[in-house]
Order: sequence, then structure tokens, then C-alpha cells
Amino acid sequence: MVSSSQSSPCWVQYGFFNTIVGGMTMKEYILKNGKKLVIKLAEEKDAEGLLIHINQAGRETDFLGFGKEGYDKNVEQEKAVIKSFTPKNFMLVAVIDGEIIASCSIGSREERVRLKHMGNLGICVQKKAWGLGVGNYLMEYVLEKAKEGGLTKVNLDVRVDNEKAIHLYEKFGFEKEGTIKKCLLIDGIYYDNYIMGREV
Repeated sequence: MVSSSQSSPCWVQYGFFNTIVGGMTMKEYILKNGKKLVIKLAEEKDAEGLLIHINQAGRETDFLGFGKEGYDKNVEQEKAVIKSFTPKNFMLVAVIDGEIIASCSIGSREERVRLKHMGNLGICVQKKAWGLGVGNYLMEYVLEKAKEGGLTKVNLDVRVDNEKAIHLYEKFGFEKEGTIKKCLLIDGIYYDNYIMGREV
């Protein structure tokens, strides 16, 4: 991967572009299927597309904290959330052909002196983007942004039977730090989650 210290605002190596548009850095990748993937910080104009993406993902898997019932925010509420983002609280969106197909967020308690060094990660990829490397690219970029924002520790939680996600997180240096018993209740069945973390 190229270093961010390079002087050119746009370069390519191994199919990866880093472009600065309007003061915002976005990364572009060529996926296994030949499609171009763009990853960037979410903006207010992304609110509607982001909600469509999140609700679609919720219908496709039971590994998220919500399911087919959907996400409990409307477009204006989502815009307000995006407007409140900071270097320690942010969301990346992954776009193919103008459509948001994945997202990855970091949330921190930056108002709390004892907790502001630590962020919680969440990732959401639609089924049509599975197996293309989108999750890898999001993880790589979100950890880079977390470090830039001053975080020194990132945590996440994941269902203990979500083997593919656990493998992805371990690939990026996350370690199991504990278990939350009966973390999720889905259709009358309880599921445990692992707590995983790593330093950045």
C-alpha cells in the first residue's frame, strides 16, 4: 500500500487509487469482478442511500444488530447523525456504480476523558458485494482513519457463529477479549457475541 506522505494527490499502485476531491480523500479500488469501488466518508447527501443500504443488508442476514424490521431512523435523522461526525465518530461508505453497497463506522465516547481513546467498530456489507474484498478494503481504511483521529484502541462485537466475520477481524489483528452471553434475541433464540479488540 502506498504511503500517505507521497506528494501527489492522486496515485495508483496494485489497482488502488487515492484521490482528493473537494478536500475530501476517497479511495478507489478495482474489484475482482472488474467494477470500481469508491470508499469515502459519509456526507449528508448520502443519507437516503445509506438508509436504503442498511435496510437492505438487514433483510439479508441475521448477523447484524437489526434485521428485516429495519433501521429506526428517517432521512432527516440520518442527516443529523452524519452532520455530527468528528474524527473519532465517523462512517465510511462503499459505492459501486453510484450505489452504497457497504458501510463501516467508528463510534466513540469522546466526551468522556477516560473513554475517548477508544472506538467501537461496526461494518455492514450487502450480499451482492460479498466475496469481492469490500470488507477488507473498508477495514483497512477505517483503521487508518481511526488512528488519524487520535484513537488508540478499537473494539467490536460479533456473533460467535459468524465465522467469516471473525476470520476477517482476526486477519486485521483483532483478538477475542470476552463473550457477551445472550447478546442478541432473534425469533425467540438467544445468541452470544464475542468482544474483540486491537490497538491502532
